[in-house]
Amino acid sequence: MDALHHTDRVLIKADLYRLLANCFDFPASEKLGTISELSQALCEAGYPDSEIQNLIATLNSSMVESEILHDYSRIFIKGGVPLSESHTLKKFNSISDVNGFYAAFGFSPKSGENPDSIMHELEFLALLCLKISIAPGLQEKEITGKACEDFLTDHAAEFALALADKIREGDAGRYFITVANLLTAFIKAETEIIKSVNL
Repeated sequence: MDALHHTDRVLIKADLYRLLANCFDFPASEKLGTISELSQALCEAGYPDSEIQNLIATLNSSMVESEILHDYSRIFIKGGVPLSESHTLKKFNSISDVNGFYAAFGFSPKSGENPDSIMHELEFLALLCLKISIAPGLQEKEITGKACEDFLTDHAAEFALALADKIREGDAGRYFITVANLLTAFIKAETEIIKSVNL
């Protein structure tokens, strides 16, 4: 039963990483439909952290397509808030390391896209969570779990928190403020878990 519950938790985390990855992609109607479906499913599943659960519900209720398109353009296109780790953190050697993680687990962003974008880094963490849930044995679970921890610690956590701060510093609307707050709460919760396990 404990193993089943652990698998359920890992799959819920995978869905939350996927939800957040989609929130930073260009908000075409199809993409917003995916976000709506994922947020609704996570609301129904019931995230174990009440703050995160409330933020998912707020996100789901704040989806107005015209406002999201306007704010996306204002924040990320005209406002120049970067969506890549290398530009957000000024770490221009991060791309090769990120690509090394991706190659080790068969993840490959589309040609021409920034491999260290927030979308790809969150999608990769979602993939690792899925791989943990279907790993055939304990050793495979541990290897993938360690990679997930290392990638979060070495790349995604600092980047995600800095990006969320940049969004909150601007004049973001309700939807992107909620995205930023959800990203912050989730990443902080995940890094706290890693710290507590590694004490």
